Amino acid sequence: MVSVEFTVTKREVLGKGASKRFRKTGLIPAVVYGKNKENLNIAVDFLKFKKALKTEAGENTIIEMHVQDSEIKKKVLLKEAHLDTLTSDPLHLDFYEISEGEQVTISCPLKFNGRPEGVKSGGVIQTLANEVKVECLPENIPNEIEVEISHMNIGDTLKVEDLPVLNGINIISNSNNTVISILTPRLIMETEEVAATEESKSEEGAESKSEEETTESDKEEAS
Repeated sequence: MVSVEFTVTKREVLGKGASKRFRKTGLIPAVVYGKNKENLNIAVDFLKFKKALKTEAGENTIIEMHVQDSEIKKKVLLKEAHLDTLTSDPLHLDFYEISEGEQVTISCPLKFNGRPEGVKSGGVIQTLANEVKVECLPENIPNEIEVEISHMNIGDTLKVEDLPVLNGINIISNSNNTVISILTPRLIMETEEVAATEESKSEEGAESKSEEETTESDKEEAS
């Protein structure tokens, strides 16, 4: 578990107009919520916050939050960052307040160790998941889950159920989901070709449907 201290400002004025004014000054509107907890509206200095999260735990860093000019202190996790779809600038942050003894659900990164035997033989790694959902107590939050893949050969597949078991951590992602596979280069190419063909057919179908709709529309106008 990694934790940092961080000071925020309480938001007294809410609404879109107030939020825009906050963003112009470099502050991001945010909310703190939790199980059976009253919501707390705050503003966060995003540049300072990004620096605070530059730990080995990243977004899974536990934040010892202090509200400026008050006695309010909370232990929170960043739950979600709402970004502008065009600029990727942060618009709003959601923090989850941790209660004593309460398990939390987070996305935990996977770190793959070793060079697979299959790659040495000419195979190609296909990574389908770089993280999994886990449930644990805050003090057991892992920075990452290390996965040894050096033993994998061409044709081998590693699923969620094959990931190492860590004490106090419950992996709740679908156990049948594939995490990583070692494929032959030909199979990779065939997979990409099939995907491209299906996409092309989908586009052709959409164009054909559009042409039919246009023709029907012309007929109706002519009548």
